[in-house]
Amino acid sequence: SENIEPHYIYRAAGNLAYIEQFGAIADGYRLLELGTGWVHWESLFTRLFYDVRITLFDVWDNRQFPGFLSFAGALRKRLRAEVDRPADQIDRAEKLLDRVLACRSFDEVYALLGFEYVIDPTGSLKAVPDGSLDLIISSDVMEHVPRGAIPTLMKDFMRVLKPGRMAAQQIVEKDHLTIYAPQAHPKAYLRYDERTWKRWYENDVQYVNRMQHSDFLREFKAAGFTVVAEETVATCDSSQIEIAPEFKHYTKADLDAIVTRVMAQKPA
Repeated sequence: SENIEPHYIYRAAGNLAYIEQFGAIADGYRLLELGTGWVHWESLFTRLFYDVRITLFDVWDNRQFPGFLSFAGALRKRLRAEVDRPADQIDRAEKLLDRVLACRSFDEVYALLGFEYVIDPTGSLKAVPDGSLDLIISSDVMEHVPRGAIPTLMKDFMRVLKPGRMAAQQIVEKDHLTIYAPQAHPKAYLRYDERTWKRWYENDVQYVNRMQHSDFLREFKAAGFTVVAEETVATCDSSQIEIAPEFKHYTKADLDAIVTRVMAQKPA
């Protein structure tokens, strides 16, 4: 089936527009997508509008080629109506998508688009050379990285980026339980202290690190990045639930945030 949730297109278009706002992408750049997932969605969308080479990075191989083709087919049908970009850019993107849809394997897609797929179960970017990247992107990924691994990941970001280049992250700080229980409060996890959370709620399938927006900003800065911009994309009302003691020191704006963006720059 060629049906995808409308938010996929809206999200990818919004993320790319945010990156463009800061001049962080150009033809010829080398990118890395962290947590590329089963259909390489953000990379595919970005590649339609820029002639870039992208390293697709993940911790496990959950790729599904029929799913990829389904998403690409849906995007081909809806691109002109749902993506607000100049007609010549849409023309180019449609032609490239037609070539993508003629591919018979991921290897053919990668050869066509200039993609490279890299898996490291430990989450380390050690396969990526120092100072080789112009931009690191991720969407809905950073909240799934084990909290203790974040400082090392940030150091990896700093190592692999060229001086003056950026990391652009969209982060979803909401409770991912809402995927399965839509009636749950978007920040339901704020109710639980660490011991209760680890014992009863934390799991490997939908692990979330429960970090707040300010935590991510602090980690970027601790690694030596300059936070060029940050914004809250979506919010809830955290005052509707009882907040566990370890979250009480956060501002209400922090606790209310459920989707945020960060643009972080490596010093020139």
